[in-house]
Amino acid sequence: MIIKRVKKKIKKIISVLRKDYFSNPGPISEGDYLEILSSIDEIKPKIFVEIGTGKGISAEKIFNYLISKSSLCKFFTIDIYKKNCDMANSKFRNFSQFRALHGLSVSREETTSPAFDELKNYSGPQDILRNLIKTLNKELIDIAFIDSRKGSALAEFLVLEKYLSQNGVIYCHDILNNGKGVEVLEYLNKNKNKYSFRVLDTGKEGLIKIKLK
Repeated sequence: MIIKRVKKKIKKIISVLRKDYFSNPGPISEGDYLEILSSIDEIKPKIFVEIGTGKGISAEKIFNYLISKSSLCKFFTIDIYKKNCDMANSKFRNFSQFRALHGLSVSREETTSPAFDELKNYSGPQDILRNLIKTLNKELIDIAFIDSRKGSALAEFLVLEKYLSQNGVIYCHDILNNGKGVEVLEYLNKNKNKYSFRVLDTGKEGLIKIKLK
């Protein structure tokens, strides 16, 4: 037990030195919710995609708000852990608009450190985001929320932007805590001619709000 704790501590120290580590205190903040719900009111989405189901807390709150506004919006959430998808699908089994999809959103080869290393032994389905887009029959994504992992967020963003509706918006979580949003923000700053974006101080983690120009 002591050896396991020591190994875990050493791994964290190495991660900090590599600047891979970021604090993630838990569920998204109330400020995050209010921002996303505001976009739902404005855009009135027909397709909402979340990447990173986790325990399903954000998926539940966002989906409940979506269906309170319109029964026509389809909500998709993607997670590499099957148990998370099973739990979410079970909770919303009576709603045809809700689907939790099991697998890695992109391919492992598209990811960078630390995700690439973390996924070394991953053997589940891959490229789920592109597979989902194929099933949409040319319907575009109105709102996307990237809350996956550092090292995969940029690859996910590059897929999502190609299928974003004219007034659509992409949110990326974890920017103020040196999280996954950092890699996306670096890309955005290098391509300012293509995007309109803002870093939002919605809590400890923060959001990037991105639109196409």
